[in-house]
Amino acid sequence: MKAVFGWLGRTGLLYLVLCLAFAFYILAWPRIVPQLGSESLRQDTMSVTQIRETIGREREQLQSALVQREAAIREMGVAAIDRRLAQARSQKDEVQREIEDSNGFLDAVRPSRILALQRAKLQEAALEAEIDALEAARQEKLTGSLVNRAEAEFGRYPRIPTANAVRVSFRLCANAETDLKEFERRSMLDQTTREILLRERELLEANRDRRCEAAESRQTLRNAGLAASQQLARARRAYEGAREWRMGALPDTTRGMSETSLREVLVAAAWALLGILLLPYLIRTFLYYLVAPFAQRRRAIRIAVPGTNSVAGKAPQEQSRASIPVRLEAGQELLVRQGFLQSSPAEAKLRTRALLDWKAPLASFASGMAMLTRVRGSDTTTVISADDDPFAEVTAIELPEGAAMVLQPRALAAVVQPQERPLRITSHWRLFSLNAWLTQQLRFLVFHGPARLVIKGGRGVRVEPVDSGRRFGQDQLAGFSADLSYSVARNETFVPYLLGREPLLRDRVEGGAGVLVLEEAPYAGRRKGLRGGLEGLFDAFLKAFGI
Repeated sequence: MKAVFGWLGRTGLLYLVLCLAFAFYILAWPRIVPQLGSESLRQDTMSVTQIRETIGREREQLQSALVQREAAIREMGVAAIDRRLAQARSQKDEVQREIEDSNGFLDAVRPSRILALQRAKLQEAALEAEIDALEAARQEKLTGSLVNRAEAEFGRYPRIPTANAVRVSFRLCANAETDLKEFERRSMLDQTTREILLRERELLEANRDRRCEAAESRQTLRNAGLAASQQLARARRAYEGAREWRMGALPDTTRGMSETSLREVLVAAAWALLGILLLPYLIRTFLYYLVAPFAQRRRAIRIAVPGTNSVAGKAPQEQSRASIPVRLEAGQELLVRQGFLQSSPAEAKLRTRALLDWKAPLASFASGMAMLTRVRGSDTTTVISADDDPFAEVTAIELPEGAAMVLQPRALAAVVQPQERPLRITSHWRLFSLNAWLTQQLRFLVFHGPARLVIKGGRGVRVEPVDSGRRFGQDQLAGFSADLSYSVARNETFVPYLLGREPLLRDRVEGGAGVLVLEEAPYAGRRKGLRGGLEGLFDAFLKAFGI
């Protein structure tokens, strides 16, 4: 059944992959292929400055073409202008739709798409300028027609009576009216006689009518002529204004354009990557040549213990090994860390000891020197070896009466001490020492003899005389004789440190006779991954407190 479900799952996954591949080929590939041309790829390498220069040259060329087209537009008739207006407005609508649709993925930073968008905006501006010119030319044609009609209308009045002629005509009309009224003021007999003999009334009335009609006619003719003249003047002014149009200048469509394209992004990312790659080396160079020499010149840590011998102990005759026998003499006892008691004699007395030192319960518990196995028995031999660490080796250091050693309790596997005189441990803080902070150890625990210390370490423990001074890796230190100078020194070789192969600072012990206890491989047998990282962080915290 499991095989069937497995086959169904693999087959279904393969079917899904094939569906996605076919969908990509049918739906997406036809849109991608046109954008993979050589011209498109060349444009995608352009910078923002190159895009601006290209659009600038094309704007100049298009402006020159529009200026040349201005003369052709002036020669077009109204019907031709209307047809071209309809075409230009339709083209403008298409360009605007193209601009509105240019919001695809990476269109804002891809140079070829930015260039296409700017060209579309330039085309839109050119169409707007042409539309404005066509409308102005159409208005010019219409005002020209108005001028023609106004000239024809004004041509109907070749002579326009003057204002004085109109006034004279109306004066003559008034005089004729006065003459008629004077005639009518005569007596009836006189009027009748004059009418019969001279037909004076008829003549006076005819004269009045003729003169008044002439005055009215001249007034009407003058008004109509003046109106036609004013209409012609307005038409000519409108025509002159309409003729003053010019093809508009194309605006700079690149204003407001993003200053970042794909090329700038890639270049900025490349510089950022280069900076990220070089920054650690620059920092390391700064630390190596400026910070490390300053730290090296700071005053060293010296754990001076009054009343002790200058020699804290002597190096063992044999090198460390996987197991060592520990022989107890009369009055001695052995305290063994959990997991390090390999075998013990049958006649020995074994008990549990809660802590290595009741005066330092936290240090004893945190360093693992808690719930110890106490072994007592004169002339008995107990074998010490790590049960669960295949890389651990142990060695014994003799700490005679009056000797003292700075030691990290984590390195202790077992302690041989007099039953009546337990091992004495003193604490020494160095909070205000730069070397203490650089070595990541603010407190130092000093173990006072007489005692025999069984030291453990990854892949072995090396106990060597200090002589004129020794340099070593910070994590290797397990302990050193008291009354020696403990400080840091700059790594001797720069290139390995620059490449991250060596640390910037190495610990240094010097200043007298004594021994140095080092762990051969501090990280041998330790856990890896997240759990190992957390344990390493906890170990660093404990080391700061000398544990």
